[in-house]
Amino acid sequence: MPTGFGSYLKMNLFQRANVQSANNRYIIRQERIKREGSPYYSYTVGVVAAGDNVVLSPSQYFPESKKYAPLDWAEVVNNDVVDILVTVNGGDTIIVLAGTIRYIEGKPLHELRIKNNDGSTSTTDKKIRLTLQRQPLTMDKWIRRQR
Repeated sequence: MPTGFGSYLKMNLFQRANVQSANNRYIIRQERIKREGSPYYSYTVGVVAAGDNVVLSPSQYFPESKKYAPLDWAEVVNNDVVDILVTVNGGDTIIVLAGTIRYIEGKPLHELRIKNNDGSTSTTDKKIRLTLQRQPLTMDKWIRRQR
């Protein structure tokens, strides 16, 4: 198919209709993502040595999440006996105490670093879980963004 605006003018009506329908499909998908959000993506953290960390990049670990990028909500469940430190995009840090659940929302999540804050105890396999999603755009969120 020809490229460029000059080529667009030289296309017949059937070729132009295909270009328009591809653009419309993209716009329709973006509107559906705003309305419905993305599916949930779950990540279970394995054993992390004392003082060590694990890096989670949603676009690499969940390739199908790229069309919803950036994911903007996370639930961190720490059912382990050690405290962990979650660093979002190399900047903001959140302490998740043992046996608690914390939420991260309103920020694009490009990278999450989970650090074992304990000095001598490793984390237990599959006791720490992260659930990520791009949340739907509600009327309340839209109004907050307009201010």
